[in-house]
Amino acid sequence: MQKDPYDWAKERIGYLIEKIDLIKNDSQIVSPGRIWSIKKLLALDYYIASTHAIFKKNFDDWYYVDTHCGSGVIGFEDNKLLKMERFPGSPLIAALRNTRNPFSDYFLSDISAESISVLNERLRRLKIHVGNRKYNPVVRSFSDTVQEIKNRESRGKIFLAFIDPMGYTELQWKDVSKLLSIKKADVFITFMSYGVALNRPHALPGTKDEKTFDNVFGTSEWRKCSNQTELLDVYLKQIKTLKEFVEVIPIFRTGENKLYDLIFASSNPSGAGSVMTYIKGIMDNVTTELIEDALKVSTKKTTDLDKWM
Repeated sequence: MQKDPYDWAKERIGYLIEKIDLIKNDSQIVSPGRIWSIKKLLALDYYIASTHAIFKKNFDDWYYVDTHCGSGVIGFEDNKLLKMERFPGSPLIAALRNTRNPFSDYFLSDISAESISVLNERLRRLKIHVGNRKYNPVVRSFSDTVQEIKNRESRGKIFLAFIDPMGYTELQWKDVSKLLSIKKADVFITFMSYGVALNRPHALPGTKDEKTFDNVFGTSEWRKCSNQTELLDVYLKQIKTLKEFVEVIPIFRTGENKLYDLIFASSNPSGAGSVMTYIKGIMDNVTTELIEDALKVSTKKTTDLDKWM
């Protein structure tokens, strides 16, 4: 990327905010989000744009799967200056690419009926930007969505899945592994590194937390771990039994205060893998502080001059 990371982030953030202006003040629920949430959404946006031509050329159908899609919009309730601002969540990131980088179909699901209802309405209102097509988000569990996708696995089809839960307990390894077992599926997973490490001391023998950790990791190896890095390594080791290529983009609250990791897994290291390695190189320079500065300028809360004062 030739552009300065700040200039690139500011331009893309500004573009995405502009596209959802029609629903900015719709008074509907927003999905939980923070400044740092934007980083994983920018990575998803970049990936879709970078791989569309490749997959369109080599596959009959390309599907987008969003297992925890939410309401389609995130807010910044904890930031006084940006409290009333909104940013597109993962389902809208994919849908806003529809006019230039369309998927054959979109599988959008969440366990919250309210979120699905609101997302459906937002997609309808934004059809000028997301295309006049049916997206049909549904109320469905993660496990049921995974099975639905597994049932559709066949020659000529490829999937891009974005798994972004509210908490680590929502993802059981039996379901994650089933999705990863689909050879033609590239998968993003938000791994809650901080939350997992925080609760590790409570996962004592015979406790409910111990059983939860067993279900999340799908192995007892986590018992040997005591910190974020070790726990992440165990999870990555599990993923690597099913996917040849794995990349990790750490997401920080501020500085080196890591909250979670955005994991990308693929069976295609030379294609999707090489694209993701390039994207990681960009994202490693897009800090939370940089995103906040870009967001404030894009929403006219500050100016670029303020950034340097």
